[in-house]
Amino acid sequence: MKLFVAEPLDLKMRDHILDKPSLYQQTLKTVQALPACVCYGFARLVAAFAFVFSRRDRRHVLHNLDIILNGCQPPDSRRRLLWRFFQNYGIYMVDFFRLLGMTLEESKAFTQLYEGRQHLDEALAKRRGVVLLTAHLGHWEIGGLGLRAMGYPVNVVAIKHNTGFTNTLVNRLRRRHGIRVIEVKESMYGTIELVKALRHNEIVAVLGDRVFSDRSETTTLFNRQVRLPVGPLVLAMASRAPVVPAFSIMEAPGRYHGIIEPALDLRYGPDRQQALHHNLRQVAAIFERYIRRYPDQWYHVEPL
Repeated sequence: MKLFVAEPLDLKMRDHILDKPSLYQQTLKTVQALPACVCYGFARLVAAFAFVFSRRDRRHVLHNLDIILNGCQPPDSRRRLLWRFFQNYGIYMVDFFRLLGMTLEESKAFTQLYEGRQHLDEALAKRRGVVLLTAHLGHWEIGGLGLRAMGYPVNVVAIKHNTGFTNTLVNRLRRRHGIRVIEVKESMYGTIELVKALRHNEIVAVLGDRVFSDRSETTTLFNRQVRLPVGPLVLAMASRAPVVPAFSIMEAPGRYHGIIEPALDLRYGPDRQQALHHNLRQVAAIFERYIRRYPDQWYHVEPL
């Protein structure tokens, strides 16, 4: 079986003024010390300041909203969506830090429902593992924790954060709830671990809407030519593991709705490159459908 090998690149997160160890430490202490309602109030206030002073992010998100909505929303609705984008991200961060102090059973309560769970069970019944494909939509961390709390074996493909403190903090959350973290590095180690997980009929969860390396291909998203990562598809095509799209959407602060879609109808050949492009179009189509449905929860601040 041919393995997907990560490109020998420096994979890292986007730099941001708020991605600082001291700020993360203070936020963690605050969230653990105060009632949830107070924390959400602070989150909305901080998000309001970010909205006012993050001119670049505001411009980029507004640009993306125009493309996503294709001019179908009046200007006042567009502005409300932009405001809600910042507010929702503030809530996302509070819920993330609240999770750090929760047990596995408590984290399960965050996700009230997993719509379409039978699709995941049907895919796992094939005994080839599952590549669970999601996007930076809603709260992807909570989605994985909810599945783990229901007894599914979950592995998360991770890119290192910009600081060691942030990276340790995020991975501590995952590991303390029994989620195995497989970091993509400049070697085959991570890839071998992914293949092993699939052979053990486990879930390999990966974000597929943002490119962190050159291992990507061009496809169409919202009638635009964009590049999306193909590593998850290459892995699935090589292992014959089903690709199951799934999302965790915020319904209210502290409450999320898990949605699991049927497995993609993957092609494998005879022309492997054509099959890959066909499969990538399927990924783009389902991302497009969910992002258009929840545009204020797609935390993508780079212009399309």
